[in-house]
Amino acid sequence: MRISEGLWRHARWSPEQIAIQDGRRRVTFGEFANEVRGLCQSLQKKGVKPGDRVAVVATNCIEYVELYLALGELDAILVPVNWRLRPNEMAPILKDSTATLVFFSPKFEAALSSLRAELPQVREWMTIGEDGPLPWEALSETEAPTLTACNPDAVIIQMYTSGTTGAPRGAMLTHRNLRSMVASWLIEMPLQRGVDRSFPGTPLFHIGAVIIALCSLSSGSTLVLLPEFQPAEAVATLAAEEITHALFVPAMLRWMLLESQISELNFSHLKTIVYGAAPMPVPLLREAMSVFHCSFLQGYGLTESSGVLTALRPDDHCWPTEESPPARLASAGRAIYASEVRVVHPDGKSVAPGEVGEIVARGDNIMTGYFGMPEATASALRDGWLHTGDLARIDEQGFIYIVDRQKDMIIVGGENVYPQEVEVVLHGHPAVADVAVIGIPHAVWGEEVLALIILRPETQPTDREVIQFCRQQLARYKCPTKVEFRETIPRNAAGKILKRELRAPYWMQQERLV
Repeated sequence: MRISEGLWRHARWSPEQIAIQDGRRRVTFGEFANEVRGLCQSLQKKGVKPGDRVAVVATNCIEYVELYLALGELDAILVPVNWRLRPNEMAPILKDSTATLVFFSPKFEAALSSLRAELPQVREWMTIGEDGPLPWEALSETEAPTLTACNPDAVIIQMYTSGTTGAPRGAMLTHRNLRSMVASWLIEMPLQRGVDRSFPGTPLFHIGAVIIALCSLSSGSTLVLLPEFQPAEAVATLAAEEITHALFVPAMLRWMLLESQISELNFSHLKTIVYGAAPMPVPLLREAMSVFHCSFLQGYGLTESSGVLTALRPDDHCWPTEESPPARLASAGRAIYASEVRVVHPDGKSVAPGEVGEIVARGDNIMTGYFGMPEATASALRDGWLHTGDLARIDEQGFIYIVDRQKDMIIVGGENVYPQEVEVVLHGHPAVADVAVIGIPHAVWGEEVLALIILRPETQPTDREVIQFCRQQLARYKCPTKVEFRETIPRNAAGKILKRELRAPYWMQQERLV
């Protein structure tokens, strides 16, 4: 079955029930189904066929979700692009994707206009998320697009992540991957038809928000969107829209808890907060639990695993009040229904409890590979297992504790930052002789980016000048927030920077190294 099957079912069962709202519109299941069919037909008229790719650079809106579903109906492929990227960072992704159509929010028109000459493959650029007419045709009740039989292994999402070098990789996800993930996540986060209201605080270019959206529509509940996350607006939305289920990264929860009006708002409708994408400090988790008074559910996973591999379930967050918080609060939980998860030595053998190894996984939710990158695919998918690059230990009860990464990746507020990408930019600064970029602890973002720089003789740039230089070429979240000027940077005999040695002083007082 296609990922849109739940939409058609609930359009028949409860056509007047609100399916989705975004601050501009409230759309019923009946209306939403008709709009998705209209988009299918319009895309077919524009020549979109199974296997074709369509990109979107947009903030969260109803039409964004419609693109996911309509392209899935056509067995075509949506390429969601991180709108926080600068144009020079978007260009390689759009080129690599081979997308021939691009949908975008009007606010990004100026940024994208500079790319049009570089992307002759794109036949048409169209805006979405405006208050005017939809950018596709409405259908009468008797019309329907022409569809082929569903191929469960057809790729329908190509979501870009980055490798250890920071080069974009298009992880290809299929109907089977996503339906497996939705079915599994609805076991962890049951939603009641016509009652529950879900709010993903993360962008729809992140797999977590996509899974929440598909779970909501599949269950016949209501999906509530905001264009982008703002702490005050998010907190107000939880209360005013009577949200029952929400998704945030830890940094978002920290920002929300700092809002002055939070103590005055009513969160009595809130049943579950889902969190993930970055490690959750236990003190922050306990503070959030004391403020929101609801269940908490953690999901750990990757884009390559359709979002989730393990879950720290609501029951895992509970303990007798007279006892100290259990150690498992610092864990990533245990495997979800869709996945088999192990922690292994380099030889593939499972580690003993307490030993450290790499997390590997297999299941119907694991991607088919990276678009056009057979070597990277073979490296990630070995012997039938997805190798995550995350180092962890496992206890006797099966709880997995992430302790470090094999890769140098930094996670800033839920966004992945790859040091080599930042280092390449900094090497372009005329005053920089050598540079190493590492992640260091940050109380709100989880990690922040630190640049350690050796200067060329007779140069004296300020740290502010160095940071501004990066901001001209990189998305703001990737840029260093701190700069230290050094005399030397340690390297091994092969010339490789000793990142772990550089990181050690900053992480000495931390329980885990991520």
